[in-house]
Amino acid sequence: MDALQEIVTNPAFHDYLAILKGARNGFVYGVKVRFPHAVVMSILFGRGNWQTRLWNIYRATRQHAVNLAKFVTLYKTFLLIQRKTNNGKERISDTFIAGLLGGYIVFGERNAVNEQV
Repeated sequence: MDALQEIVTNPAFHDYLAILKGARNGFVYGVKVRFPHAVVMSILFGRGNWQTRLWNIYRATRQHAVNLAKFVTLYKTFLLIQRKTNNGKERISDTFIAGLLGGYIVFGERNAVNEQV
């Protein structure tokens, strides 16, 4: 346990652990936002039996959560790469470029969840 605590508190691993934490937070936020929305939409506008509706709720929630986790991971990774290639300094355009690339890769596919995001 001490070895794990040492890794977590080591400043050398801060940026990499921030990527993992961001992915986790993106996934959790995706579930928190999408699940209630999917339930309400399924009750109001759903078709088919309840087993089909529950499967659609699960599928939409999973896709939204995974997409947000992927986006945060890519965004923070691109920021880290840009900072490392610029001698540890952030530039004004770094966040724009990281968001553009991450958004294109994750949300570029046309599906119902991505269109609503």
